[in-house]
Amino acid sequence: MRKLCGALLLACALLTGCDVGEMSSLKDISRPYAAEYRCKKLLFGSDDLLGRFDDVKLTLSGDGSFTLSYAESGGKTGEFSGGYRLDGETISFSFPAEGKERSIAFRYEHGAVILQYLLGGKLLYAEFSATD
Repeated sequence: MRKLCGALLLACALLTGCDVGEMSSLKDISRPYAAEYRCKKLLFGSDDLLGRFDDVKLTLSGDGSFTLSYAESGGKTGEFSGGYRLDGETISFSFPAEGKERSIAFRYEHGAVILQYLLGGKLLYAEFSATD
């Protein structure tokens, strides 16, 4: 029965002119990276900033949008949003800044988003992980 179903699917693909090379992969369809990521490390130069926050999270939605939200220890909250694109081990974020669209790429490895950005001569380093 399995062979028959497989043969029917193959025949349908061939008869309809479906190009298997253009089909999305299971990873593209299921989007396993679409999740809520918690900030595990936040450094600015040699200063550890994570202790100043109750929560910092990055949410990657299945529709290609992201939200970066935070709650400071003093009660102040905020969020920032835009779009993202994941290509292998690179994740690119696009967002409006200073009246135009800006895009920055970071590493995505082993289910974690690794941000490294030079800001005012100091390195801003953050690690976001979907697992505890």
